[in-house]
Amino acid sequence: MAFSLFPKNIHFFELLLKQNGILKETSLELMKILDDFSCVDAGCRSVTLLEAEGDELCREIARLLSQTFITPIDREDIYRLNLAQEDSINYITAIASRLRLYGFDHIRFPARKMARNIRDMVGVTGDMLSCLQTKKDVTAQIRKMKSLKVECEMLFSTGLAELQDQDVPDTKEVINIMRWSQVYDRFEMAIERIDDLADAIEEVVLKNA
Repeated sequence: MAFSLFPKNIHFFELLLKQNGILKETSLELMKILDDFSCVDAGCRSVTLLEAEGDELCREIARLLSQTFITPIDREDIYRLNLAQEDSINYITAIASRLRLYGFDHIRFPARKMARNIRDMVGVTGDMLSCLQTKKDVTAQIRKMKSLKVECEMLFSTGLAELQDQDVPDTKEVINIMRWSQVYDRFEMAIERIDDLADAIEEVVLKNA
């Protein structure tokens, strides 16, 4: 058997797309939780398993990157995309965990709609990774991403305004308002990180055009 100083070719695009698939599944589970809160326990278990799978893949990509001499794009870019996708999975998991922990009586519309937008935003990042692999333009995807983000910002503001507009709430309702504020905060963090991921992909696309 011939020995080579160079490791076998690593298909980093396939690994990043696999990681994006985990991110998509996580966003879909979050949407399911908010559409039918009776499944919150099962949904959170699924999200936790997906987070563990994503964390393992993130470490594997980092390990392979450290052992590979030649990469299809700059190794710093692969590292950046790897980390951005991992962070996005973690932020979505944080939303699901708080929803389960707080045991809300009902789900507010802004949260439900933001979860759907997150799912769509994640779908856009997957399309952008495919464009990066095939060296295609991502202008249309970026336009869609920014539109979804603007809508999320409006939903976020509406959600907070609804919490503040309640008339002299009792102690239980004050606690409920605080909990929803924390959930909305995690939504904002997830949305910003997914948008960061899209910006990172766009930069790499332009660099490798």
